[in-house]
Amino acid sequence: MAMRISFRLILTFLLTITCCILCMLTPMASGVGVKNTKHNLSVKGPGPAQATQETGVCIFCHTPHNASPAIPLWNHELSEVEDYINYWSPTLKSYASAAEAPPIDGFSKLCLSCHDGTVALGALVNRADTVETVPDYLTYGMEGYIGTDLSGGHPISIVFDSALVNLRNQSPNIMHLKWPVDDPHVKLYSTQKGKGIQCTTCHDPHGGRGGTGAPPFWQKSTHDEVCLVCHDIITPIGH
Repeated sequence: MAMRISFRLILTFLLTITCCILCMLTPMASGVGVKNTKHNLSVKGPGPAQATQETGVCIFCHTPHNASPAIPLWNHELSEVEDYINYWSPTLKSYASAAEAPPIDGFSKLCLSCHDGTVALGALVNRADTVETVPDYLTYGMEGYIGTDLSGGHPISIVFDSALVNLRNQSPNIMHLKWPVDDPHVKLYSTQKGKGIQCTTCHDPHGGRGGTGAPPFWQKSTHDEVCLVCHDIITPIGH
C-alpha cells in the first residue's frame, strides 16, 4: 500500500525548504544573502553580535519544528513589552494620539523580539537553553538597538488602505498618499486584521537592496525609492 503523506507534513516540508532558501541564498537584486549580513549571528557572522559556539545561521530566527508563530517558522522568543512609546504627530491620520496607537503585531513584533533589547539574542523557542552570544542582549548605543521608544521612527502595525488614503488626501497641507500599493519589494503585510505597514514593508531582513547610505536591509537601492511607493512627493511634506 502506498505511503500516505499528510497535507500538513507536505506543507511543513515546503515551508522549511522555503525558509532555508530565503535565509541562505543571495537575493537577486542586492548580491547579499543573510549569511553575509549582521543578521547572521552564528560564530562566523560578520557583525558585532556573534554566538560563541553556534554555527547555524537560520536557527536564530527560524525552525522547521515547534515554531511560534508557525508562519514564518519563527524560532526567537517574543518580547513581552506591551507599552511601547509609539510614533505620533498632529498630522497623523491613523490614530489620534500615541496612547491610542494599536498594539505592535505581525512581522514588526518578530523584529522587535531582538531589536527592543528585552530578549536575549540567543533565546530560541526550539532550544532548551539560551544560545550564548556576545553581547547577550542589544543595549542602548549598540548598532541595531531600537529599544521600546518607537516615537522617532515611522509608525508600524498600522492599516494602510483606501480609507486611510482618502482621509489623508482630503488635507491640502500634508503629503498625500498613493493607492494602491503595488510594488514587488515594498509591500503591505498583515496587521490589525487588515493589511498595512510593518518593519518588513521597508526592510528586508534577509539582505536588502539598499545602496551606500541607505538604511540597513533597505528594500530598494535608495531612501526615496522606498518612501515614494506610498508617499506622493508633489504635495507638501507632513507626517
